[in-house]
Amino acid sequence: MPEPLPAPGDHATLTIDSLAFGGDGVGRHKGLAIFVPGVCPGETVEIVITEVKSSFARAELLSVTAAAPERTAPFCPVYGRCGGCQLQHLAYPAQVAAKTGFVRDALARLAKMPDVPVAEAIASPLPIGYRNKIELEVTIDAEARLALAYHGAAPDERVVIDDCPLALPELNILVDTVREWLNQTGWPAYDAGSSQGLVRGVGLRYSASQREATLLLTSGRRDLPDKKPWLDRLRAGEPRLVGIRHRARTRASQSPHGRPVSERLGRPLRVLLPGGLSLRVTPEAFFQVNEWQLPALLEQVRLALDPQPGDHLVDAYAGVGTFGLALAGAVGRVTLIEVEPEAVRDAEANVAFNKLANVVLAAGQVEQRLAALGREARVDKLILDPPRQGCSEAVVRVAAGLRASRMAYVSCDPATLARDLARFAAHGYRTIGVQPLDLFPQTYHVESVATLLALA
Repeated sequence: MPEPLPAPGDHATLTIDSLAFGGDGVGRHKGLAIFVPGVCPGETVEIVITEVKSSFARAELLSVTAAAPERTAPFCPVYGRCGGCQLQHLAYPAQVAAKTGFVRDALARLAKMPDVPVAEAIASPLPIGYRNKIELEVTIDAEARLALAYHGAAPDERVVIDDCPLALPELNILVDTVREWLNQTGWPAYDAGSSQGLVRGVGLRYSASQREATLLLTSGRRDLPDKKPWLDRLRAGEPRLVGIRHRARTRASQSPHGRPVSERLGRPLRVLLPGGLSLRVTPEAFFQVNEWQLPALLEQVRLALDPQPGDHLVDAYAGVGTFGLALAGAVGRVTLIEVEPEAVRDAEANVAFNKLANVVLAAGQVEQRLAALGREARVDKLILDPPRQGCSEAVVRVAAGLRASRMAYVSCDPATLARDLARFAAHGYRTIGVQPLDLFPQTYHVESVATLLALA
């Protein structure tokens, strides 16, 4: 007779075998995989079951009976409550090794491609204090003052922070400045439940290379009393703040990020990359949060593509143009494809500012623009850097139909990477290697660059 499954509330002693993507440790109890946050591989732990499904269960850590050598004391006072980090309890070299494992496991288990070489992940030069962007919600603290908070690990929880150890020190100083300024404005925090109040959140982005920042202010209503004088006062008191954008996310907003209310005050920030490339980045546009690891990422894309002087390189999901512009000097022609309007404007400005005569921009949906390019010109090398959900089947089909000799697939999710590499294999592309990079220390996230070759 089969052993009965554990039930919520059951206590057990568990040996942790590995880490799963997401950061939870995995052990087995009564034949069932048990996922436990806050543990390290090799540890013996006491747990209490909190949720049981047909093929796995979740548990809460009660105590560590035998700690792993890699266990370390978290450095953040709100670790475990804040939803931003999952691996602070694990020594950094072990985090990097675990991320290599995440990618290898996804390719073997999901893509059925266990023989694809996956290199050891490249560690970040800065394991803390690396983030150039921080997004916080406006809430009320215990003293009835406006405070800035992250989403908590528990649903609907907000964790007020004084500073974030993952953010650049300069960003934390700016967080203090903006918090105090908000309290001076008299604008109340917005309550989504009642639709009362005004300010919802702030986003700060900092350029370490240029020592300047921008602010994205989100409100629950379009009108903020005396907005212009208050924004002018903030800019006058913080010279590093070169630009401010106000967006409103009201109950009627169709966009989850809200919509611009007025023209930007000031200008976007600039980021200077190795080799002299200067990029304009607006507060809304996507840009890598770890500038210190960006040179390694760019190098891996270059190695994957092996650019040649006569190549036509297409950079799909180009954002502000980072990859394509960085490689423009090594190829004959570059086409950037991007759909988001703010990123398109940034990319156009970056092409002009850097005087790159061999770069053109194709604004629009990736599958449509790739299909048009396939009818008009030869594509030799292709970069795909899709969002977390990966490429649609239409994008895979059209991209494969271009028959570029080499592709670099840049991914921030091992599962969708594995899915899409399997799709490309069905369309005549062979993945010859994957290089993970740790762009997000202390979290479970991992970036990867896969190299794909067209089969003859």
